[in-house]
Amino acid sequence: MIPYGFPIGNPVQSLQHKLDAARVQFGQFLRNWRKSNGWSVTTAQDWAKAAPAVIPWPLRVAGGQWGNIENGKVTQPQPSTFIQLGVLNECLAQQERGAIKEKLLRQRVDQAQAVLHPDGRPWGAEDWFACYIGKLEGPEGLWPCQEDLDAEAETKRLRSLFDQVVEHTGQRPVSAAMQVLRQAGDLPMEQVMAIENALFAGERLPVLVVPIARTAVHCWVRAVASELAPPEEGQEAA
Repeated sequence: MIPYGFPIGNPVQSLQHKLDAARVQFGQFLRNWRKSNGWSVTTAQDWAKAAPAVIPWPLRVAGGQWGNIENGKVTQPQPSTFIQLGVLNECLAQQERGAIKEKLLRQRVDQAQAVLHPDGRPWGAEDWFACYIGKLEGPEGLWPCQEDLDAEAETKRLRSLFDQVVEHTGQRPVSAAMQVLRQAGDLPMEQVMAIENALFAGERLPVLVVPIARTAVHCWVRAVASELAPPEEGQEAA
């Protein structure tokens, strides 16, 4: 959990920093839970559409909303967001799946696991909210470790640098991304996709791919816009 004691300084600013950190942790936790279930960001929405008797359409978690929460872009979520997550989680815990005809969706929903308290109770809306503000941690194995959080921060930094250089040079983003990947050399397809998803969608880089992406992006920046290149490791900015 994130402590909320106010150190010397601006208490409002201190609180905002803690809430910002909690929002990043919550988004990473939500992503970890989704991926552990083999879901895409639209699976919950697809389930609601296929089985409205189980998850009424107004209580769905929309795909765009899910993705924005994961990426820490929702700074003031509506109370309905946590109610929706609570309903979704309760359905998973109670094994309520509904009549899902599409095979792949049915498989994804059937194998999904709810988020539970240590005593087996499923998380409700109040638990999701407590987690969002940093007052409750998720289950071990799903809760982001420091390496995950560092990778999240580095992904955002690299994507920001990529966007800045694309705007500065006037390159097309797709062409720029191809140049970055050429700097990375011959990579397995999953690493190529991870870097593409980070640059275009802001999806967190896997921990082991972070140094590969960092080197590739920095080499590309030095080649096309050296004035924007960050200082090399061991050097300080002038």
